Amino acid sequence: MKRKASIILMAGLVASLLALSTASQADDLSLNVSLAEKKVAIIYASRYGSTAQTANWIAEGMEGKAVVKSVKEVGDLAAYDLLILGSGIYFGQLHQDMLPFLESHKAEIKEKLLALFVVCGAPVSSAQRYLDMFASKCEATPTFSRAFNGWQKKELLSPEDYKTLEDYYKRSNRPFENYDHTDKSKCLEFGKEILKALSPSWP
Repeated sequence: MKRKASIILMAGLVASLLALSTASQADDLSLNVSLAEKKVAIIYASRYGSTAQTANWIAEGMEGKAVVKSVKEVGDLAAYDLLILGSGIYFGQLHQDMLPFLESHKAEIKEKLLALFVVCGAPVSSAQRYLDMFASKCEATPTFSRAFNGWQKKELLSPEDYKTLEDYYKRSNRPFENYDHTDKSKCLEFGKEILKALSPSWP
């Protein structure tokens, strides 16, 4: 009789464990599905194109799981669950279009901010202050942040920017030249890092 009761008890325990395991797997599947269905937007402010290019490369690294919009065209943020924000750095400041965007969408940005990135001419090793400034303006702490280098193309510069930079290089006793320090591989890597963290189950 005791043996029969023991067998029944054991069978009940096994059944309970199997039920818990199945429920856990279902929860995991539900989580992965919900993450896979998240709508992610990469929203950028770019003056001469290198930040826009960086944003597109990050999206490429995310394998099409994010849409890319400029701050001027993004419109209503209700369509997106998560936000990745990027700005060029000009004379030590965020792009002029990013600031009013951050101010007008402050509440949504606090709730949805996933990542920040900046594109600047300074060495990325010394660009943390720009990321900190960006996060401070957002009044939120991103899960991911990264600094990238951009390009300088004199033929694209406005007359005002051309003169300002020409004077800057003259004072620094450095040649005023074109350069392209963008690095697609690093942008792709950042996008893949975000994608993997969002959902390891995504192919």
